[in-house]
Amino acid sequence: MQQSPLSFISHRRHAYGRCDTLPEDMQLSQDTQRLSGSAELVEEIPLAISINDIAYAVMMVTPVHLDAFVIGFARSEGIIEHLSEIRDIDIQLTHTSPDLESVAINLDISPRRFAQFKQKKQTHLGATGCGLCGVESLAQAIPILPILPPSQPIEETALVSLKQHLGKYQILGNKTGAVHAAQLISPQDKPIICMEDIGRHNALDKVIGYALQQDINLHNHSVLMTSRCSTELVQKAVRVGLSRLVHLASPSTLAVKLAKHYGLTLIHLPKQDAPRVFASSIQLEGTDDE
Repeated sequence: MQQSPLSFISHRRHAYGRCDTLPEDMQLSQDTQRLSGSAELVEEIPLAISINDIAYAVMMVTPVHLDAFVIGFARSEGIIEHLSEIRDIDIQLTHTSPDLESVAINLDISPRRFAQFKQKKQTHLGATGCGLCGVESLAQAIPILPILPPSQPIEETALVSLKQHLGKYQILGNKTGAVHAAQLISPQDKPIICMEDIGRHNALDKVIGYALQQDINLHNHSVLMTSRCSTELVQKAVRVGLSRLVHLASPSTLAVKLAKHYGLTLIHLPKQDAPRVFASSIQLEGTDDE
């Protein structure tokens, strides 16, 4: 798979020592170095996103496919709907204290979209686990989105095959571990691209951005993810018209409720058992088991 034009070092080898040999100041002495090993660790950097030079969000990301990420993030946040609404992407490499590499990206969007951006009083909300306060914040956290059109079914055999072969596409994950993967699947159940990131939301945004770059309509497409399915992932999928989310970990109750409401097919692939379909667009045609 090709590297994105906005990709940097994704992993580095770091030395480590045994717990019982590290001195108190955590510096590796020569004796300790002889007992230590090394491991490939995934890169994590701060990425500051601005919209027409207005600061919007700071995300912690793995610095590969950053163009796809920032485009997908803008789309899944509702800042843009079409790639043509982005006039320019400006990237700057910076350093922050204490000597941390970081990236700043400014999206220059169309005047119409920028006007809408300012009117909405945009505030980036944190992922699951972050605190929110106030009725206005709750309304922003659970926005009203369009119902998805019914999608074609996916065969259980295809799901099992996709799960079995996902590992060979996890290039970064196979080197470092501790990284999430999101694989875009065609309506014919064929892998299109696999995106990886230290954050599961980021991995999905990279897929969304790639689809936008390639002019892929996500209806009847699936995204297979290594992570648990949370509310934010369902909202991102619904906003961009993705038909199916398939996860290797079980979803939250709210994720299931929202997936049923919006007609998003939501499937869990357990390690041993058969696939579990928690929500399906078929329910829009008369079946409701809530």
